[in-house]
Amino acid sequence: MLNKTSLSLRDAIYLVDAARSAAEALKLPVSIVVVDASTYMQAMVRMDGAPLMSAQGAFDKARTSAEGGHPTTFFEKPLNEGRFSMLKLPHTPIEGGLPVMVNGECVGAVGVAGAPPHLDAKIAESAISLFQINSGEHQ
Repeated sequence: MLNKTSLSLRDAIYLVDAARSAAEALKLPVSIVVVDASTYMQAMVRMDGAPLMSAQGAFDKARTSAEGGHPTTFFEKPLNEGRFSMLKLPHTPIEGGLPVMVNGECVGAVGVAGAPPHLDAKIAESAISLFQINSGEHQ
């Protein structure tokens, strides 16, 4: 029997709130999605003014990151280097999805969309860093 650690709803809400605060500080209206280890959505927010399609983009980025246990750039880099077979994978190889790692295990992911991809990733990274610093305090 295997046991897999996963984000709780409380964890997901904490991550969405932390990412929203980071986006607000940058004055960037984005969508933020947190998925658990099963890759299904735990929490989501589309900020006022965020592009409508960004909600699906954030989910796709989060799910890609959680499924692979890597940032979405892991899938984007080979594509940018000409490995077009990456497009056959059921992934979204666009920067802005980051796994949430606990004790070396992927327990979920944060996906952000609606800003330039490097800023989407910065927002997700900020939320995950805060989560890891404060883990235990919000549980």
